[in-house]
Amino acid sequence: MIRYNPGDIILVNIAFSGTEGYKQRPAVVISTDMFNVAGIKLVVAAVTGNVLPPYRPGDTLIHDWKTAGLLKPSAVRGVIATVDKSDIRCKLGTLAPTDFIKIEQGIADILGFIVSSLSATN
Repeated sequence: MIRYNPGDIILVNIAFSGTEGYKQRPAVVISTDMFNVAGIKLVVAAVTGNVLPPYRPGDTLIHDWKTAGLLKPSAVRGVIATVDKSDIRCKLGTLAPTDFIKIEQGIADILGFIVSSLSATN
């Protein structure tokens, strides 16, 4: 089975809200290695190609989007979900460490977490 790490960009089937069906969307893995290998789920944050303001709390622009395997300038939204590994279509790439640190801080901010050194505990 493929191993997924924090900062990996994946293409995953996301279920529609309020209706049947799904759509493939990019997402970034935000759960820790320990969580990722322990079961069938991953915790992810939504990735969008809509990079125009207004920005919402937790939105973070991805500066090195090409290296991350994305097709166009993108941002991570402060929208968190759990996904089944079986719903992952493929791994697109991995975020640059500087981008992932900013995303971790954005997620921590919307959850009200105070974190002194992100990524150091992954």
